[in-house]
Amino acid sequence: MANSKWENIEAFIHVVNLNSFSKAASHMGVSKSHISRQITQLEYRLNAQLLIRTTRKVAVTEVGQAFYLRCNDVLTNLDDAEKAVIDLQEKPRGRLRVTVAVGFGEDFIAPAAVDFMHQHPELAVELAFTNRVVDLISEGYDLAIRAGTLKDSSLIARRISRRKLVVCGSTEYFSRFGRPKSIGALINHNCLMGTLPSWRFRENSRNYDIRIEGNWRSNNGRALTHAAIQGLGLVQLPSFYVSDAIHSGQLQSVLQDYNPTDTEVWAVYPHNRHLSAKVRLFVNFLAARFAAH
Repeated sequence: MANSKWENIEAFIHVVNLNSFSKAASHMGVSKSHISRQITQLEYRLNAQLLIRTTRKVAVTEVGQAFYLRCNDVLTNLDDAEKAVIDLQEKPRGRLRVTVAVGFGEDFIAPAAVDFMHQHPELAVELAFTNRVVDLISEGYDLAIRAGTLKDSSLIARRISRRKLVVCGSTEYFSRFGRPKSIGALINHNCLMGTLPSWRFRENSRNYDIRIEGNWRSNNGRALTHAAIQGLGLVQLPSFYVSDAIHSGQLQSVLQDYNPTDTEVWAVYPHNRHLSAKVRLFVNFLAARFAAH
């Protein structure tokens, strides 16, 4: 499309948005007569009347309204495209607010965020550690790091890491109560409880939750790991909590054939027409970092 056509359309869009030839001219930094000529040329080219002009107001015809809606979408998309290209060449700036679950955040996201800031020292990062599901938009967060099965929402999710859930107990516990050979056998065991009333398993190609019972509850993975090492019962936790204890022999894993397969770690952020550089680069950084491991 020739430049003159773009100028015609831009003039028309501004006249409709501002409901005034004079205001449109001021906004574009041109004369009112120039705007009038642009509209006349556009109507002549389309062979249609787009605006009804009187001494007091500007009215949009039915054809003009239909044309406006189409053109406005095109210009908005072009503006987004231009911003995206500019943003690709910009450094992230401002404050990046991230909410993340406590255990994974402490062990993995916090060190990653420090390394990311070394690469982008002009950026400020704020990490909020919580195991509750934060409303990103209402609470003003740019990004959340969440694990497991995500609920349906309007948020965008990108997988940044795999995560394995492990059921384990101490040798002393197993010597007293035996090792469960099936999921159903858990009813006979003391299952140490976290924030959820259920554990997740996979059987017959299906991931599902089962309710568990126990006399110990904590919202802290390290507290649950310690209780399991002391022989209080079984735990189901992400492997990063219990891998050292398993390697040292303090804990032993069971029910490995039933480990769920939908426990990935996700970067979740609001759906925006134009994703900011700070969010895009940090998500890419996390994905590359965890892919290497």
